Amino acid sequence: MKKTVLVVEDDPDVLALARRWLEREGYAVSHAADGAAALAALGADPLPGLVLLDVMLPKVDGFEVLKRVRADARTRALPVLMVTSFTRDKDVARGRKLGANDYIVKPLAEIDFLERVERALKKS
Repeated sequence: MKKTVLVVEDDPDVLALARRWLEREGYAVSHAADGAAALAALGADPLPGLVLLDVMLPKVDGFEVLKRVRADARTRALPVLMVTSFTRDKDVARGRKLGANDYIVKPLAEIDFLERVERALKKS
């Protein structure tokens, strides 16, 4: 049984695409539509094996979610892949400085997306 992936995404089309690809590869998928829901999900047991975290989210943005994940001893080592439509170097640098394991740029490309997920899970 492959691990659970928490997809934190407010765009239903992106969520549907990610869910389809992940489930086809055998992952269980849970979902949070905003940053506050993501933080609530990460406060519960069991923790997912990986978080796919959109940057632009309602309530609490992805950078703040990542900052809180890394500040909490319980979730500090959890692999987090930032997913964004921003390709600006400063946004990538900010995510890496806050502790993102990797950055995936939208629009999603299936093979690249799945390889990055697999790589992050193997390192964890």
